[in-house]
Amino acid sequence: MTSGIRRVWSVGGCPFAPYASGDASTLNFGVDVVPAAPPVRQANQWCSNYPSLPGSGALLYHASCVLGDTLYVVGGDGTGLPSTTMYKYAISSNTWTTGASMPGAKCGGDLCAANGKIYYIGGGSANNTAGTAEQYMYNRSTGAWTTIAPIPTPVTGNVAESYQDTIIYCMMGGWSSYLTTIQVYYVNSNTWTTATAFGGPGRRSFAGGIMGNNIFVACGYNGTYLSSFYRGVISPSNPLSITWTLATNNILWTASRAGGTAIAGRFYVCPGDSGSGTASNRIGIFDTSAGTWSYVAGDPFLNSNYWGIMSSSIINGGVKIWRPAGSLSATTRPLIVFADTCAIITGVGNISNKIPGNYALSQNYPNPFNPSTTIEFALPRAAKVSLVVYDILGREVTRLINNDVKEAGYYRMQWNSTGAFGTSVATGVYFYRITAGSFVQTKKMLLLK
Repeated sequence: MTSGIRRVWSVGGCPFAPYASGDASTLNFGVDVVPAAPPVRQANQWCSNYPSLPGSGALLYHASCVLGDTLYVVGGDGTGLPSTTMYKYAISSNTWTTGASMPGAKCGGDLCAANGKIYYIGGGSANNTAGTAEQYMYNRSTGAWTTIAPIPTPVTGNVAESYQDTIIYCMMGGWSSYLTTIQVYYVNSNTWTTATAFGGPGRRSFAGGIMGNNIFVACGYNGTYLSSFYRGVISPSNPLSITWTLATNNILWTASRAGGTAIAGRFYVCPGDSGSGTASNRIGIFDTSAGTWSYVAGDPFLNSNYWGIMSSSIINGGVKIWRPAGSLSATTRPLIVFADTCAIITGVGNISNKIPGNYALSQNYPNPFNPSTTIEFALPRAAKVSLVVYDILGREVTRLINNDVKEAGYYRMQWNSTGAFGTSVATGVYFYRITAGSFVQTKKMLLLK
């Protein structure tokens, strides 16, 4: 602390005025207490009022994940064969578009996001039963796919989950070999290794999820339909060390081709095929704090082949479980959502299925831009946040966020090159600065009209 400088903050974070007898450079000093963020609203109802995926007929053996305000759906087709197709659902505008094609056709694998990019992990290039080694990465900044290091043991029926934005676990799979292997991809070095093998019988087409240091595995198939439920605890000091435990309270169903996702203290499972050619109309919800399962009936689209397609996010404080299409005997491809509310989203706040490890302010995109650009930031814990745009002379142009309390998560904001009163600003260099607790960072952007 600089000698002679004192600064006092009230409990609410508002500064007291300088001492009347002192000069304005002498500030008071104390503690800024951040109010607790409101609790997340848990998902509790089925919603079928969202727009269907592009195209016609069924869609199966595809995969999905959420990054930013976009749900990405890749691979598979109406007959279960591989494809290069990518669909993108913009959550904030409630619209589907077709994205860039993968370099090679895939089906039967999984999709996950890490370090701001999308990864297609596992899968086969000929069908859903034979894995092939090629793996792909999509860079949303450039809109292009690239090929990454080949997976050492090709698999289909696998689940892929990212951990701390730096590694990806490719779990089990093997359509007829039922592996226990946990293959690990290092995002930054583009290399593969292995972690502690799964602690139970190998399986494929199961429900999987990750939250914090916990991995969840339920259902699946290894010659028989399974209901077993496992938790893996990742060592904080060594992410290749995982301690696996069989839970004493299995999920209600025996099921293969189930889908899963974990978020906000819950692990969600849609059961898929029960072995009799039928599917359940309920979703299973495991409360990680209480250690209990609950079930909500009313699934409006009874189908299967869900293992790679379930994703989740928190939007405006509410949980959304995204399930695009899937097929057991389907002839359509709806977007089914299990959510806190079925109201269609028109504004975007916190969109996340993970808690960041650090504060971060991303470079805006596109940059240069005209007339709008996107700014994203990450909060590892609740904080009072301001996001302010300045001109090149340091004058405030507008406040995108004005000292609001935000919960931990990933956030996306847009600036449409207007000032505080809605008037358009001129071409030029601008700066945007975030203040979140003690974290302060500024970045430059260029408006070209």
